Amino acid sequence: MEKLFENKTTYTQDTYITFLKFHAKKNNLPYMAYTIFWSFLLLLCTYLAFASRNRLQGVIVSLILVCFVIYRIYRPKMIVDKEKNSEKISTNNTNTFSFYDKKIEITNNNGTFDYKYFMFRKVYETADFFYLYVTKENAFLVSKKGFSLGTPEEFSKFIKNKCGFKYNRDLKSNV
Repeated sequence: MEKLFENKTTYTQDTYITFLKFHAKKNNLPYMAYTIFWSFLLLLCTYLAFASRNRLQGVIVSLILVCFVIYRIYRPKMIVDKEKNSEKISTNNTNTFSFYDKKIEITNNNGTFDYKYFMFRKVYETADFFYLYVTKENAFLVSKKGFSLGTPEEFSKFIKNKCGFKYNRDLKSNV
């Protein structure tokens, strides 16, 4: 199997914070819409409970509403704090990405892992990185400066071809 592209990217705290800001920017609107929708429904239930003179039910739904809003406000902060202290940032973990026609081979301190292109949920290209999302929250960060085989321009065309509609280009994003 012929290796088409090779890239080494070191995850530093700055690199990962840049990713977290990018991720928050891309997911902020749906997250807020979801929060507003459910808060409105809970507020409506609270109103209906108190309007029907069922105070206990109104108090319970009010408590649920308050807990939900607090959770939705602090959850992103908790995720960022957890990620800032994670091993992948604190140890400056280096990933070596080897791109083949049918798969990606990723090697780091934890071993070697293979991914097929259809397994990626989304692929974003920014001015400095390619973010290869494997889940809604987690992505591989591929630095454009880290290519030792191939160029970022060639890789951009390659990954767009492999991932199709999952590929998004946001070169203005300089978070």
